[in-house]
Order: sequence, then C-alpha cells, then structure tokens
Amino acid sequence: MAPVSAVLFLLTAGTAAAERLHKYTVAVDPELSTLSVRACFDGFAPATLSAESLDATLALTDFRVEGSHKAIEPSGSISLKSVPENGCVLYRVDVSRPIRQHDRTGDKIHHVGKDLLTSVGIWFWRPERLEADEDIEVAFLLPEGIAVSAPWKPVAASSGQPVFRTGRSPYDWPASVAFGRFKEKEIRVGGARLRLAVLDGTPAADVEQMQAWIQDSAQAVADLYGRFPQSQAQILVVPGARGNEPAPWAYVVRGGSPAAHFFINQRRPIREFFDDWTAVHELSHLLLPYVNSDDIWLSEGVATYYQNVLRARSGRMTPLDAWQRLHAGFVRGMDSAHGLTLAQATESMYRDDTYMRVYWEGAAMLLIADVRLRQMTAGKQSLDTALAALNDCGRATDRAWSARELFDKLDEVTGTGIFSEIYDQHVASRNFPDLAQTYRALGIAVGASGIEFSAEDRDMRLRDAIMNAGAPTTSEED
Repeated sequence: MAPVSAVLFLLTAGTAAAERLHKYTVAVDPELSTLSVRACFDGFAPATLSAESLDATLALTDFRVEGSHKAIEPSGSISLKSVPENGCVLYRVDVSRPIRQHDRTGDKIHHVGKDLLTSVGIWFWRPERLEADEDIEVAFLLPEGIAVSAPWKPVAASSGQPVFRTGRSPYDWPASVAFGRFKEKEIRVGGARLRLAVLDGTPAADVEQMQAWIQDSAQAVADLYGRFPQSQAQILVVPGARGNEPAPWAYVVRGGSPAAHFFINQRRPIREFFDDWTAVHELSHLLLPYVNSDDIWLSEGVATYYQNVLRARSGRMTPLDAWQRLHAGFVRGMDSAHGLTLAQATESMYRDDTYMRVYWEGAAMLLIADVRLRQMTAGKQSLDTALAALNDCGRATDRAWSARELFDKLDEVTGTGIFSEIYDQHVASRNFPDLAQTYRALGIAVGASGIEFSAEDRDMRLRDAIMNAGAPTTSEED
C-alpha cells in the first residue's frame, strides 16, 4: 500500500463547507518534547477554550493573545475575552514526560521508543461546542523525517504539510495523536481508508506484517455486509506491551473520527496475530455508533458476538469452534455478577470486575435477536442486515447513543419489535438470558463433553447461515 503522505485525499467532499473555519497550526520540535500552537479564530473568538484532560493545565507552559506579552492563566478553562475579532492565541505544551496528578484515566503522554503518543486532551485547547456552521482545521509543522498520525479527516493541502478537519464530535471524547519516524500506511478495505501507524519498538515491529494483520481483520468486518462500517479510521499499533498474547491491550475511541489502538507484544509470531480475536473484536465496535458508558454491554456484546462469528466466516476458526467459544463465554457470563441486573453489572464493571456478565450477556442478547429475526423473516433478515440498515440510515456520530435508542432504531429498520422486546426482558433482569429456546432452534444440545449438534436440515441451515457467510437459511416451508 502507498503511504498516506503520497496519496492525499479530500474526505470532506460532498459535504457543506463550514462557514466559519478556525485554524490551528501545531509546530513540533525535533526532540518531540514541545508542541507550539497558534490558534486563529474566524470572526469572534469563543468565550472559552477547554481541554479534555484534567492535567492539561499542568502541561501548559505559556498561553497568550498574539501580540500581547501578558500570559493568560487557565482556571479549568481559558477565557478568551481579550481576543479581538479574527484574532489568534499562542500557547506551548510540554509533552516531554508523563503527568499524573489529577487525571486518573491513564497516561496522556507516552514516549514509545523514539516516537511520541499523546492524548489530544493534554494539548488541544478548543471550544467545548461548535455550531453547525463551524469547524476546526489543524495543520502540523513537522521536523524533517517526522510524521504524524491523527484521528481526524485529512484534507488536501498545497503546503505539503498534513492538514485535518476535526469535525464536531464532543471536545471531551478521547483521541490520540502520534508523532515519530514511522511511515503511515493506507489500507483500503470495503470502501474505507484506514490510516495505519506502527510506532517504534525494540525490537521493531514488522510493519508489513502488522499491515497484513489489520487488513485481514478489517476485511472480516467488511464482509459482514459488503463494506467497512466507517469511511475512514486511524489505526495505531504500539509495540512494547507485556503479556503472552500478541495484543494484550486494545480499545476503540471516537474523538474526531473512529480510531483503534493496539498495544502489542511484537515478539510473538505473526501467526498468533492472525489467530487472535482482538483486532476483529475492536474493529467490530465500529458497527455501532458511539454507545454511552451506561450501556457498554451493547457495544461489547456486538464485538464479542462477532469476534467469533466473523472469524468463523473468514476461516480463522471452524464453525464448531466458534459455537463452542460462544457457549463457553455464556457459561462464564452466567457465573458472574449473581444478584445484579445487567444495568447494575455494567455500572459496576470497572469497580467490581463484572466484565464477563456484561460482555457475554450482551452477546447472548444479540444471538437471541439474530435467531429470532432469521426465523421471523424466513432468513430474509438477520442481525447482519439490521446493522447494515442502521449504517445506511445516517446515524448521528457527534453524540452518544443509548442502547434503548439503538434497539428502537433496529426495530424501525427491520419492521419488527424483536429488539425492544429483548431489551425489556433482560436489561432489568437479575438472571442471565435463558438460551434454551435459541439452542433448540439452532439444534444445539449441551452434553457432558460440551455442545452437540442436531443433524436436522432446518437446524443445520440456521447454524450455517450464522457461521458461514452466504449459506442457505430456513425457508417458509420449514
């Protein structure tokens, strides 16, 4: 694949141009220790600027109105009452070391070998809210040999320096920018452009192998309904993670645009990356818009269900193995968080380690929905087609969705009441969903040695329709 720098593209074509475009220029020093920012406002400046991290004020070394020698002291936010119309501000941020004083959500500054990974929240002081006619353009001035990976949408620029539009996602949604001596790679899959940066490590990660791994996982997700669920995304691969797994830690964030971050053990053989579930799980999160934290069981349930289904469809595991893994996960979910509702288990997930209940009850609810939808429509609809229709209907990406809203929307696009019925049955229940009826429909029995399959044609076709893409499903005559 060609580097992104060689294939600049305009992703904002076809959308109305912002009438007011605030322009930020970010200069990076050769040691990757200081960011010097010039922010110029189109028309009247916003009343204040804010940064997402509670430690952003500690990293700030200077802030002043352009042309003034008087520094402005932040107090949570920064007042811009002294900025004239069409005026600019100048500020510097120290990113030479981690800062951990007030922000307990993890380090915002990582030096990865010779590269730098920064949370946007530690240095990007911006308006808390942009109106419909506003956008922010961020241009980077980089030292020779230094590249940038940002989550925002790249735009064509005559300067040759990288330029992005941030869009109007909330200012406090997490995002990261990386600077370093990497060469950003472009992965085209399912109509999307994924911008991959592999950061420095000792030993160095094999960039071509990492690209092939991400391409393979993204293709599995794109095969769900023929295209990748997002038009573009930032992909960061960060070497140096400890653990026996190839990718011990990974997550998706939505600030600016979707991004997936993978913290890898680059010493593991490449075959383990292809056999691992992590990348398919994380990229499957992008099948939904951002789901609010109270309903994380839905986003994790979708990713947990499809990490097995999609890997079976792509040949990375057998359908039998996929069903066995799903069943084993459901058993772990049943054994977790006794006496709590799903909503309560979700609320206490980080505090009381109720992950298994949250992830696997979400997956169980989606299996039930998938089977019921296929049965009700004689195979014409499925969870796959419902998610495709949800993606087609122009879902809002600048706010968080609740599970109730998304289930109601899935009922709307499928013309059924399946999803709201499942929501009402299970979210407030203290019991893990009873899968007996769903297992009977699939011809799955639980024996002493694990799960067993019925040989009935109808059951087999339903199982195959889920685990084998394009397989026939039940008909009305059945």
